Amino acid sequence: MTDDATGNRVPLTNALTHLMRRLGRSLAVYAMQARPWVPYRREELWELLEEIASQHREWAELLAEQITAGGRMIELGPFPSTYTRFHDVSVDFLAIRILDDLREIRSLAEQAEHLTGIDPELAALLTRIRSGLSDQATSLEKALIQAKILAAQTSDSA
Repeated sequence: MTDDATGNRVPLTNALTHLMRRLGRSLAVYAMQARPWVPYRREELWELLEEIASQHREWAELLAEQITAGGRMIELGPFPSTYTRFHDVSVDFLAIRILDDLREIRSLAEQAEHLTGIDPELAALLTRIRSGLSDQATSLEKALIQAKILAAQTSDSA
């Protein structure tokens, strides 16, 4: 896992660490600790968010393994303090923000996929993460449209 012919691993490791932190401290993961108000008719939406958060934690762990295998130390760090504004909100409100967060994280995964010095195993993991984030965004967007929380529109979640 080197970035260039000189063996410099800093840019690649930094990009992977940033992606790992965004996944491990995503808004979906935060929502599992600061549970929003979930009316009975939105339980399916909440279950989808739980699945998304679980997958984010798993991907963060896999990236952490890749980073530490390269001899680097990592720290997940705290959740962004801006997330505290999402306390005491409904799952409807929060799910829209999680959709935006998924798209931002997917963009980071796309950028990481294009870095040089990525071994085939890491490339496959990054592709799986990016593809999974796209699938999550599509599923969440469909759930939000079906629940009439989000208006049907041209999707950019793919």
